[in-house]
Amino acid sequence: MAGETSAIAKMAIYVSDEILTWFRWERFSLADQNFDCVKTDKHAPQKSTHTHPVDVVFFYTDPYENTIVYLNTDLKSYAQGSIDATRIFSSLKSLSQTIECARVSEEWQDRYHQFGDLPYEIRAMLFVYNHDAEFDKNFLDVLTAPVKRRGTKTESPLKLETLPIADGQVIHIIEPRTISYLTTVVADAQKLHAQGSFPEKNYEFLYPDLKLHKAHGLPYNRPATIELLTGPYLIIRHDKVVKLNESTGKTEERHPEGYVVYYNRPGGTTEEFTYLLDILSGYQILDSDNKIRIRVAHEKPEGDPRSNFNRAVNLYAHEWGFDTHKTNRLKNIELEIIEKYRYSFSRTVIGWDENDRRKNT
Repeated sequence: MAGETSAIAKMAIYVSDEILTWFRWERFSLADQNFDCVKTDKHAPQKSTHTHPVDVVFFYTDPYENTIVYLNTDLKSYAQGSIDATRIFSSLKSLSQTIECARVSEEWQDRYHQFGDLPYEIRAMLFVYNHDAEFDKNFLDVLTAPVKRRGTKTESPLKLETLPIADGQVIHIIEPRTISYLTTVVADAQKLHAQGSFPEKNYEFLYPDLKLHKAHGLPYNRPATIELLTGPYLIIRHDKVVKLNESTGKTEERHPEGYVVYYNRPGGTTEEFTYLLDILSGYQILDSDNKIRIRVAHEKPEGDPRSNFNRAVNLYAHEWGFDTHKTNRLKNIELEIIEKYRYSFSRTVIGWDENDRRKNT
């Protein structure tokens, strides 16, 4: 039983690593560590000593803030029936206390903050992976569903506002539907690369210059922040794709430079696509001649997204009085509804991998 439990837990590590690396996040190799609580009187008043768990710590540099963001992460791997309000609330409470201590703990910062005097921020992240791929509910609905309290016979929702989250403290949640979306994006980009229409490395997550903020760092090094990953769309600009023709021995252009927009909304209305076109226009993407591909990656597309998009193009062109050239530019945008992808692991294989690792340590 212990081996099976270990294998299930390892699934969340595999998935988080596979996904987040593609989005240019980094992870400290040191995992499954505890650090001493520095607020024992508040977090565990009945104990003389107390520790907080750290499954893994991911980090990246925010392109706008030019600040290192550390995400002290709790990795959970649950079957569909185990994802409930009580478990999630307990994890969030533990993370709240962990981050409150991490922000002032010399032990935590000596262990993980290894970038000198660079500004940084410590946040928490709960990563909930559904390993049987059967969870199809709204995560917030589950989190706010009535539960039976200890010592009572009635059911009532747990109050999120009672979580001990300190001022300025941030907890992010990447739940099963978000994981499914991010997994789909990565799998689709890799598929496009195999087909020769997306580069292996020369792609950037779009951070347009704003009035108060301008993006820092080299474009191809910038990560997709957690705000981008959980947003309604993800805009990626890529270079032209050049590959070797094995028959001639010469390199040739396979696909022009352009934009790929991953869209995480159901596409059930014309209005939502009109809004998306307005966003692309505001970023001057519609003004260029670069190829634009919109790929609907939502878990449950609604109605007929392609017809809704075509209507949005016609309405947008009409309302803005576009000339023939700009209208054709809009109509040349490709829209594709892509197949949902989820990781599926064999517990037996993961269990063998774990046994091999233990033998070699």
